[in-house]
Amino acid sequence: MFSARSAVLCLAIALLSSMPVRADEEVVLVLAGGGARGIAHVGAIAALEELQVPVKAIAGTSMGALVGGLYAQGMDARQLREVVETMAWDEAFEDSVDRDSLPQRRKEDDYDYPASLSLALNEGGLSIPLGIVQGQQVRQMIKDLSLNSDHIDDFDRLPTPYRAVATDIETGDAYVFSGGDIVTAMRASMSLPGLLAPVEHDGRLLVDGGLAMNIPVKVGRDLGGERLVVIDIGTPLRDRSEINNLLDVGDQMINFLTRKNSIEQLGLLTDRDLLINPDLSGIGMLDFELSSEIYQRGYDATMAMQDALRPLALGSEAWARYLANRNMATPGEPVIDRIDIFDDSHLRSDVIRVQLSQQVGQRLDRQQLRADIENIYALDHWQIIDYDVVSAGSDGNVLEIHATAKTWGDNDLKFGLNLVTSLDGSSEINIGASYLWKGITDLGGELYARGQVGDLMILETEFYQPLEVRGRYFIAPYLGYRDHDTTTLGPEYGSGDPVGIWRVRRLASQLDAGWNVFKNSQLRLGLFRNVGEYRSDVEIGGDLPEDRFHEGGIAASLRYDRLDNPYFPTRGGFMYAEYQLLRDELGADANFERWQAIAQGAFSFGANHRNTLIFTGRTGQSLDAPNTPANYFQLGGLFNLSGLPQNQLSGRQMAFAMAQYQRRLSGTSVLPFDAPAYLGVSIEGGEVWSRRPDVNAGDFMTGGSIYLALDSPLGPLYLAYGRSEDSQDALYLSLGWPFLNNQFRMGR
Repeated sequence: MFSARSAVLCLAIALLSSMPVRADEEVVLVLAGGGARGIAHVGAIAALEELQVPVKAIAGTSMGALVGGLYAQGMDARQLREVVETMAWDEAFEDSVDRDSLPQRRKEDDYDYPASLSLALNEGGLSIPLGIVQGQQVRQMIKDLSLNSDHIDDFDRLPTPYRAVATDIETGDAYVFSGGDIVTAMRASMSLPGLLAPVEHDGRLLVDGGLAMNIPVKVGRDLGGERLVVIDIGTPLRDRSEINNLLDVGDQMINFLTRKNSIEQLGLLTDRDLLINPDLSGIGMLDFELSSEIYQRGYDATMAMQDALRPLALGSEAWARYLANRNMATPGEPVIDRIDIFDDSHLRSDVIRVQLSQQVGQRLDRQQLRADIENIYALDHWQIIDYDVVSAGSDGNVLEIHATAKTWGDNDLKFGLNLVTSLDGSSEINIGASYLWKGITDLGGELYARGQVGDLMILETEFYQPLEVRGRYFIAPYLGYRDHDTTTLGPEYGSGDPVGIWRVRRLASQLDAGWNVFKNSQLRLGLFRNVGEYRSDVEIGGDLPEDRFHEGGIAASLRYDRLDNPYFPTRGGFMYAEYQLLRDELGADANFERWQAIAQGAFSFGANHRNTLIFTGRTGQSLDAPNTPANYFQLGGLFNLSGLPQNQLSGRQMAFAMAQYQRRLSGTSVLPFDAPAYLGVSIEGGEVWSRRPDVNAGDFMTGGSIYLALDSPLGPLYLAYGRSEDSQDALYLSLGWPFLNNQFRMGR
């Protein structure tokens, strides 16, 4: 028989076993990686908060490390949802700032070769970065969200203890962050190989933790988790029908790796643990635009397990204490007592220092500092630029700027292909390469060289040297050779039929002094001296005159550029004007003036700015100039009087105008190598004349086109049909920007 004492003991044990689990002591949340699918973690956390289930600690991988890291710092589900639904994910996965914020010199790079792919040269030969994206923007975004804990280097001291998992790319082993810089931990854990560059830390090169431990069950257990709540968002393997391109193949390979280690980790679960699998069918790892739907699926999957979760819940008073303990006080911004710059590039540290608005003796303005860092990064000499505020004892608070030079070299080697061909057999093909060597001098001097063979032959070089640390003033000596065709069809010969084609060759030299007035404007003034010749290349109706020529004089140019995209703009404007005053005392054969200009404006409307109107104008005049092909301007070809063969018309006076309507057919992408497609139409008008008094807009020949276009990594690709008012038509295939011709030296 049981004694009374034994009966009481048994009753006490029974009562204790039926009491709610002390979740604040034993429940650890484990969040898997999975890209955009990881937004489901936020929905799951919202459900846990609604059920009043506390979390003792949290372990995450990749997107799980990001969500978990923000939660561990004290954010609640509402704040997390606001972050994931408002974050500019497309900006996070690229390094470049908005084009409007680029300095004028870097905008000029776009008019060189439009290909978005480039290489670098170093002592070992060709070099490429460790990732398409270095992580400048995403790191700053994470940093902005982690200001409350930038002074904490032990993750056990966070409101919720935290671990992030990355992968050592050298060994393949998992690397667990338990302290240090939490921004580095989250950034390293989500470094998808090939896309985001690895992170150097603790002597290791770290990439996405999903490659070693996509569901960090073991890490959660090591945190003391007697009970784990695991959110598995793993991406299922693709069917054969879903593998259609290189990106799909890469995604499938990653899925193989994560699937294997996920199975191993799930095998560590016990019957005391809780596994939640949100239904994320039809959602890919890059579908960030579906954030609301993904959130809801995570919430629903967790609420469906509420019967199993309720025993883990706290009562109202205990829950209130739990929430109070998770609140992290927001520290005030420190007063900066000193600014130190750590820069391993060849540039003077003052090139960075003069861009900083922060003053010693003033409180830190993080928003302005981030804008300043973006401006510095836009100079394009560095791989990563970051900052820290450290306490230096008697020296007070020190703002440290850390600028890491590009490990692959501060130069760009680009290759270009320009192709315009039409059904009538006329074509223009050019193949070339350009090389830009930046940071040659401590003020940021750079050497540009370009070579091209084909219908337009080019060999040119320019040295650009800033004269002070802000880069406002500069000098730029130039030497170049160009060789191109010029036709006789037009007013100069008074014939409706072509007489022949010249080959015009020009060796040009120029010394400019310039002023970068603002980010978007540049003014140049210089002296030039050219020698050249025009020789008969094709004779149809008679002998063509041939001769040599000499040009010399004063040149001035003005550039204004605020287009968001130089080839498929949706907003902004562009203008380039060039004036030459030729004088015999400066080496010219005759005294005359020559000028030309191009202007463009873009305006968008409709949902997501998919519809765009683009207006373009171009003009050129050789005033009192000799009647030679060296002074002719040309019209003809796609977006240059569509319907006509390439550069069919020539004359000493030229005017052209075009209006385009363009609709983007494809949606936006978070990837930096997006290749959107467009459908568009153009209405065009233009004419060439012999003398200034002959110029009359009423003489305009009209034309137009309808086209499909692709903003490809090799440059703008067009398939277009054009027709002119005299019933000439052409089907064009064009790679490159056909609107520019050989008479504009737009790149430099």
